[in-house]
Amino acid sequence: MENKTGKYFKYAIGEIVLVMIGILLALQVNEWNNQRLEASNEQLLLKNLQSDFKANMVEFNKIYKSSADAYLASNNLLEIIKKGDPISNNTEIEHLIDMIINDFSSLDLTDGAINEIINTGSLNIIKDRKLRKQLSNWSRTMNDMNDDIKITFDYLFNNLIPSLKDKVLLRNIKIPQRIIGNTGLPQISKSSFNIDYSKTIINYDFENQVYFNALNYMFTLNAYKNTEAYLIETLELIEDNIED
Repeated sequence: MENKTGKYFKYAIGEIVLVMIGILLALQVNEWNNQRLEASNEQLLLKNLQSDFKANMVEFNKIYKSSADAYLASNNLLEIIKKGDPISNNTEIEHLIDMIINDFSSLDLTDGAINEIINTGSLNIIKDRKLRKQLSNWSRTMNDMNDDIKITFDYLFNNLIPSLKDKVLLRNIKIPQRIIGNTGLPQISKSSFNIDYSKTIINYDFENQVYFNALNYMFTLNAYKNTEAYLIETLELIEDNIED
């Protein structure tokens, strides 16, 4: 009886050990599956981010060039005002005003992937701590840039453009072609009035208006450059973490 009891006891211990080993193996397999699924999800998130950030770099290059042209037009107009020479080429003035009003654009970036990550709490899936920190700075970077954009556009539409009504033939300022193309409406013809721009724009009051507008453009273009640096650094981190 003692021998049988010892055998049963050893058998029971063996069964318990086997069950425990089975449980541990099952837990380990489950952990491996979870890790593999998490790694797969991470790669999907990274590739979506890569797509958005590449698109944002294309958008940045287009918008920055156009907005820089608006700043240069402001600077050229300031030089004309500074010289104070009689203005014989009205078309040049109207072209510069057109660029100042229509060439400056806000930088609207694609944020679908990063918003999905933040809103779903998926940021912790990304293993690279530096990349996580960089992505968490997205909102602050965008807010800083958008603050400058708002100041610039508020001044442009509330101050500079209203000041043009008695200085420039606004009817001669081109409507952007993208609007004409979207609506299919005919282009507005030019004004039949004549105006001496030497008398209407060469004065210190208008010079100050153009100067403050140019200064706003400069601050916003600087914010754009800061955003570009953020986009480049983040995209490099994203691509460093994408597996081939």
